[in-house]
Amino acid sequence: MSQYKTRSSFILPVLALMSLLVTTGYASNAENGKTLHNANCLRCHKSIMKGDPDSIYVRKNRRVNSYPALQNQVNRCEKNIGISWTQKQTDDVISYLNQQFYKFKN
Repeated sequence: MSQYKTRSSFILPVLALMSLLVTTGYASNAENGKTLHNANCLRCHKSIMKGDPDSIYVRKNRRVNSYPALQNQVNRCEKNIGISWTQKQTDDVISYLNQQFYKFKN
């Protein structure tokens, strides 16, 4: 019986740690970010940029010049249009924008 008790006292903490890593450690998904971006951001950006929504990211006087600035801008836009993405969804959009337009090292 003590053999099973020893195994369970080792296995249970390992399983708990693994489940914690699975639920908190995730990689952002740029494809999902693109979907969220296209569904929620293009209309406003198209209006601001007079028909070319992507030009907001590549214009000479753009606001975003670093990865932290990109994170801040996505959070600001999210609040301005009144959507509530999960942190993972926000990270996905940031990942998409960084891969597609900015290419910052993070």
